Amino acid sequence: MNKKNNVNNILIVTAFPTYGAGSGVQVTALANSYLNKGKNVTVITGNNKLDFDKIPGVKYHVVPFKNEEEGEPILGQCDFNYLMFTTHTESTANFWDATLDQIKEYQGAFRKAINDEVKESKPDIIHAQHNWITASICTETGVPVVTTIHGTDLMGYERSIKELGEIRNKLKTETNPEEIKRLKDEETKYNLYIEHANRSALNSKKIIVISEAQKEKFTELFPLAANKVELIENGYDTKKFYVDKNVTKEDVIGKLVSQNTEDGKIPLDYDKLVVFVGKFADFKGIDVLLDAAKNYEEEMQEQGKKVATVIVGSGQLEEKLKKQAEELKLKNTHFVGRKNTDEVRSIQNLADVSLIPSRNEPFGLVVLEGMACGHPVIGTNAGGIPGILNSDKQDISDTSKTYVTPLGVLVPMDDSEALSDAVCDVLSGKDRFDNKYIVDYTRENYAQEKVTDHILELFEDVADSQRNNHSKEDEER
Repeated sequence: MNKKNNVNNILIVTAFPTYGAGSGVQVTALANSYLNKGKNVTVITGNNKLDFDKIPGVKYHVVPFKNEEEGEPILGQCDFNYLMFTTHTESTANFWDATLDQIKEYQGAFRKAINDEVKESKPDIIHAQHNWITASICTETGVPVVTTIHGTDLMGYERSIKELGEIRNKLKTETNPEEIKRLKDEETKYNLYIEHANRSALNSKKIIVISEAQKEKFTELFPLAANKVELIENGYDTKKFYVDKNVTKEDVIGKLVSQNTEDGKIPLDYDKLVVFVGKFADFKGIDVLLDAAKNYEEEMQEQGKKVATVIVGSGQLEEKLKKQAEELKLKNTHFVGRKNTDEVRSIQNLADVSLIPSRNEPFGLVVLEGMACGHPVIGTNAGGIPGILNSDKQDISDTSKTYVTPLGVLVPMDDSEALSDAVCDVLSGKDRFDNKYIVDYTRENYAQEKVTDHILELFEDVADSQRNNHSKEDEER
């Protein structure tokens, strides 16, 4: 438990909305938990609308962007949507397609917001999200910064280095003046990304990573900042994800609108329910899930059990994935769109198993949310997922094998057959799980309250160190 009380004003800075993706959900959970600990909380957030769910008592400072759908513009908005590393439910804009002029406007908008809130809110600490542009700007303010890595930022850094190399190779042979100018602008843009990431890593007082895999990757990419790394796994909001025995398939599944049945209804005569929740980005591996669904639907049917699969989410790959499902002739797999937290919790409470087939999941908050709702999770042996599911500390180093743990099953990445086999083993009862143990373990180890205490202790240490350094400087003068 945190005993010091010198950090009272906390400024959270995120370039993205506080919902719709893992980092946004985590920002909301953190803001709420900081508030419950008696802290004054301000959140700077990029968004294309002002009307979104907010926590009473938390101050929100929106950096406004242009909505891709028709609607009233927000005063002072950037003339493009908020930029993403991959995709978001309400934006298809990304850092890779953005122009140099847009990036300059983007930097200016966030720099103004951050400087304004430093003056007005007088934060004792800035909790920056993603080792990228906004975190770098935060380190310019003189306020101590703790930056949390979310994984997509590390992918973005690696991509920037790769893109920069390709651009420089093209510049060696290009003769067209207009194309040379375009490539020069792209070169400047990617240099900016790399410089911001390096500056954030070097100038943040501490770097929070959310998994062992992330710790290794960050240390590899930013060796000079390796001594700043602190592993603090994400937590989940116990008031939002829990076992609810009052939900029924008629009230929840029966009211969902399937995007791939003629009447939009999901038949309720299924015996087992499989659920996926997440954004439709390539690294989420939904294409592998669909291939697996073809197999486990048919195999379970042969065992006399009808399996329904509900896919919650949306994103840039939506049409491609729906087309894949159509080509596979999946009869009981249903895309139901993006759902709010209460709806997701209700769906999760009816699920027999959740699937997380990610190729590179930085942490896997949805793993915790599924377990908190009382069922095992099947996930890939990659990224942050094994750090959660491998609770009995097995040797899982052979990533070509499948491992059953007390919390679920770890399967090889990009292996639809292994994923299908794992689903069948869980649904048929071949692999048995104690759902109460899963719930209790999740709450004991990942409740947001405990995670918040750890982070606040880190904040206090950082603030103390900053004060001591200032005192020494004053004495030397």
